[in-house]
Amino acid sequence: MDATELQFRSALQDYEAKNYKKAIQTVDKILKKNPLHSQSYALKALITGFYHPNSPDNTDANELCNVNEDILKECDDLIEQAVKYGPSNSISAHLSALFYRQVKNYERAAHFYSTAYANNPNNKAILRDLSSCLSQMKNYKLLSKTRLDYLTAEPGYRANYSSTAIAYDLNDEYENSIKIIEQIEELVKDKLIDEDKHENSESLIYKMELYFKNGDYEVAVKEIESLLKSTEKFRCYDVSGLLELKYKALMKLENFKEAHIVIRKLLKRNPDNIIYYSNLVKCLGIEENVELKKKLFVKLATFYPKSDLPKFLPLTFLNGEDFKEHLTYYLTSLFKRGVPSLFSSIKSLYKDSKKSKIILEVAETLESMEKDITVSSWIKYFISQHYYKLKEYNDSMKKVDEAISISPDCIEFLMFKARILKHQKKLIDAANQMNDARLKDLQDRFINTKTVKYKLRADEIDEALKLAGLFTKNEDGDTPLKDLHVVQACWIISEYAEALDRAFRSKLLHFQDIEAKQLQLVDEENTHLLKKQIESYFGLALQRYLSIFKIYAEYYDDQFDFHFYAFRKGNLRAYNEMIDWASKLYQQPFIGRIYNDLMDLVFFSVEERKLLTDALDYSTTLNKRSKKDKKEEIKWKEEMLKIHKVYEKDTFGESLVQQVMKKDYSKIESIEKVVSHNKPETVQFLNGSFNYEMLQGKYVVALAQLRKMKEIAKQESETGERAQRTADNMVAKLNKFLETPTDDAKIESLKKIVKLGLMRL
Repeated sequence: MDATELQFRSALQDYEAKNYKKAIQTVDKILKKNPLHSQSYALKALITGFYHPNSPDNTDANELCNVNEDILKECDDLIEQAVKYGPSNSISAHLSALFYRQVKNYERAAHFYSTAYANNPNNKAILRDLSSCLSQMKNYKLLSKTRLDYLTAEPGYRANYSSTAIAYDLNDEYENSIKIIEQIEELVKDKLIDEDKHENSESLIYKMELYFKNGDYEVAVKEIESLLKSTEKFRCYDVSGLLELKYKALMKLENFKEAHIVIRKLLKRNPDNIIYYSNLVKCLGIEENVELKKKLFVKLATFYPKSDLPKFLPLTFLNGEDFKEHLTYYLTSLFKRGVPSLFSSIKSLYKDSKKSKIILEVAETLESMEKDITVSSWIKYFISQHYYKLKEYNDSMKKVDEAISISPDCIEFLMFKARILKHQKKLIDAANQMNDARLKDLQDRFINTKTVKYKLRADEIDEALKLAGLFTKNEDGDTPLKDLHVVQACWIISEYAEALDRAFRSKLLHFQDIEAKQLQLVDEENTHLLKKQIESYFGLALQRYLSIFKIYAEYYDDQFDFHFYAFRKGNLRAYNEMIDWASKLYQQPFIGRIYNDLMDLVFFSVEERKLLTDALDYSTTLNKRSKKDKKEEIKWKEEMLKIHKVYEKDTFGESLVQQVMKKDYSKIESIEKVVSHNKPETVQFLNGSFNYEMLQGKYVVALAQLRKMKEIAKQESETGERAQRTADNMVAKLNKFLETPTDDAKIESLKKIVKLGLMRL
């Protein structure tokens, strides 16, 4: 072994021991003597991904550094050199793969793992890492082959069989998956120990799921019956799971008699599962027979007296006097018990306007007959919720005030009053009312979070964050924000971002008033501070919106370790559920809301570019500040740092503001790339997409989003009304584009297409 190889091994050992500074010094020595040594280029790239000598983050020689774009570019260049001087070198390819896996570029990592394995097929561990990358990429076709190759190389571990079976399952090769599971069963027969109980149980029920997916319903039923009868020590312990699968298979086979028996067993095990009741009705074939359903639920109510569902569900199909009679019976007992969630239970009945009238009639009758004032207060609370549901807020307020007059310390009543005030657009009063409720129980986290939310909605940002800090660690000072980001409390970060967004627009509007009206008191206005506030609120709003997407990216990346770990624990069904969850992660309504907010904010900055440019121009006010203005500005900045600081760098998001003002939408584009995959066609996602396409100058594509919004607007519902308002706003934005003068022939052609499209709506 020559000196270069000895030095390289030494550098590799230092890297593995996290002595990054020493390792990079050794690599530099190698490259100085031998500039064609490909492994050293790859190792240097990998080390640089952890430690960079010129990074200001590195206060410690072995401290991890943040891989920014400049460092990433440097590492990419080093890996290009490694490929150039050793295109078939398995070591440099493996090191390159490790780097790209570290920076979460799984496609490039998979490429280099494949290269490394092709040139060193004896290193089977590469296949395991390649499989994890392919799983993260959702490349299931290649994954099934790779998992099988690794299983062939390492047949002594049950986890390898499980992972191969899952790979076939994900690639819709159910028969191959079943064969692998059967191989496991044959291999572990008579060799199981107590620690294998859970894993073996999961494997057995997973096999039943595979039969069901493959359409082998008769086989599934037969196998499940055998498992249910089994008294063996290593049987399937998830009896409910087996019964549910058996029911589904029997329904597919149209064996309703047997399915009825199965669903009865499930109800006996869990009478609080609403799906079981609907399945029972379906098995009996009495969906349209009201009388038989009524008799059925009377019996079920006697069988399961502690369950609320058999008593409630008749309300969903009864009508007229039958409905009124049963509702009276249902409400009476719950009013006497003072159940706060009663109205939530029957809220679904309000889809029928006739039933909503009967509900009020029954409640008022019970109220007039009730002599116990405590029970009466709960009835008044219920009636208040009824009026609230119908958006009759004045009547709702009247009834909840009556309830509060009887029970002034009931937190539920006080909270509901705050909710009514919120819908009356009295946001400050609502926040104060919610705070009054909070003061009744200072140990209650839920009421504290509700108060924080209401304070943020009322734009009382500083007060809201102080209240949030009552239940956070606050190790880095008075602000709870760092801790809230660490625990990934997306609900408060989103509300906080929206409050900052509103504050930015409000301050910008105030600046516009000063500029437009040339107020006589302008000299008394600290305009320089106002400009600082505009920039800070804009930057912080952008920063907080982006931080939510950063958190969701972490959620998505958290899958990676489970592509290996889940099979060691035998959690096959849980792994499949995780894959399904991850595929829908960016389709959640919450993400749609934040996506829409972010795109709307950036588009607003484009629409108001001239005004915003003036507001961010400090040259006109910098030298006009008085001593009082400067002191006021210093005090404001100290308060902002004290409460709003999360990141050491770019504390107020100034760099984000500069990027947006320079029309650098790279961060926005990366978010669009993630969200655009299987994007749901909801009001918020469509509006966010519309604003993004407008930002990109893709007006015809934006027009297509408008057409989809118009389709939703045809619905006779609250969603339809919201879609219509959003569509009107979209049309206004497109009309503004049409009215903007231009000398560009291409833009003029686009205008003609857009104008024609608007006429055809």
